[in-house]
Amino acid sequence: MSTNTVTPTGTTENNKAADNDLPMVSSDNFVEEFDSDAADYIEHILTEALRITASDIFLTFREDSVEVAVRATGFVRSLGKINRELGARLTAHIKATADMDVTRSFLPQDGRTRIRLGDGRGIDLRLATLPTLYGEDLAIRILDRSRLLGLEDIGFHPTNFGRLHSIISRPSGLVLVVGPTGMGKTTTLYAILKHLNDGTRKIHTIEDPVEFTLEGIHQSQVNLRRGVDFPDLLRAILRQSPDIIMVGEVRDSATADIVVRAANSGQLVFATSHARSTVEACEAMLVLGVQPQFLASGLLGVVTQRLIRKLCPHCKIPLQSEELPEVHTSHHEQMYIPCGCSECYNTGYTGRIAVGEVLRVTREVEQMIRSGASMYQIHKRAVEEGMIDLRTDAQQKLDMGITSPDEILRAIPGNFAETF
Repeated sequence: MSTNTVTPTGTTENNKAADNDLPMVSSDNFVEEFDSDAADYIEHILTEALRITASDIFLTFREDSVEVAVRATGFVRSLGKINRELGARLTAHIKATADMDVTRSFLPQDGRTRIRLGDGRGIDLRLATLPTLYGEDLAIRILDRSRLLGLEDIGFHPTNFGRLHSIISRPSGLVLVVGPTGMGKTTTLYAILKHLNDGTRKIHTIEDPVEFTLEGIHQSQVNLRRGVDFPDLLRAILRQSPDIIMVGEVRDSATADIVVRAANSGQLVFATSHARSTVEACEAMLVLGVQPQFLASGLLGVVTQRLIRKLCPHCKIPLQSEELPEVHTSHHEQMYIPCGCSECYNTGYTGRIAVGEVLRVTREVEQMIRSGASMYQIHKRAVEEGMIDLRTDAQQKLDMGITSPDEILRAIPGNFAETF
């Protein structure tokens, strides 16, 4: 393999600054000097993506080139460009390793493969192709099992962590994990399942698609092309005598009805929703036709979360109060902002951490759901009962110097400045 590598300062050999100050592949040398086969070239790209802890790799066909980009800490950034011939060769090779049809570039395809790196690491990849105006775009999700977190590593406030631990220790009931796409819901669910997977209970999951394979857990994948959807799998799983069920997403009234009935029938059920808040999660279940009394009796709690970027500890700098006049800083001893250094590839951030809230359904909250109380009233009552909400959790992480004001304002819904 060629020794041509990315410089840590995010510049190419001709000293041009990379977009977003991230590591940039020098497109000329990366294409012309790299004379190894497709497998080595893909490993080269994958190794670079792993180095910057990227979650996805994108090969996007343009009119005269193919752009190689990654998603790192939630943001897409370019690594450089390669020629179209090489891009087509790489796409064909990796499709072949996943048993995808290399001749059908005019149809979307999905697949999975596993690549063994030169250092011995095995990395699972989920592939998705899409025909576009200039070619067949390829999205690669990196499924690095070493990134699977334990429940204590997610980053919840200690109070919320205690509440979550209490909820998932119950023998039956429904737990909803909600938030927008890309906010770590699946990561949290996998952490919960790892915690509960002690060999004494039968655990089934329904996913679309399966992200990671978990030893000792029965995992099923939705296959819409063959007419197998969430309700079909869920009904079949209930005949397998499960103790714990994880449903990737509640999308329709049939799934919502079966999930709530299972929770009321003795199973511990976990499900996700793209609802943006705890309030919307409960309302969404009611909109899907779930009766308030069934939801109230079966619901154990709702976990709402966001992911925020963590400041790089090597280069974060203090922010003086006069530098942000619109924000009241009386509750903060010190706030920090990103700077950028070689350790964080000049982004100012390294990794992400969850900001969340855990609504626990107490007897009073249950009665409020039964009586049709406003979900905003229920949320307010939960805070009165000691729930740490998103804003409070975010404020603590700001006080601790974990993240920046701009990151909080970007990620947390509402006018967070009012809480400073």
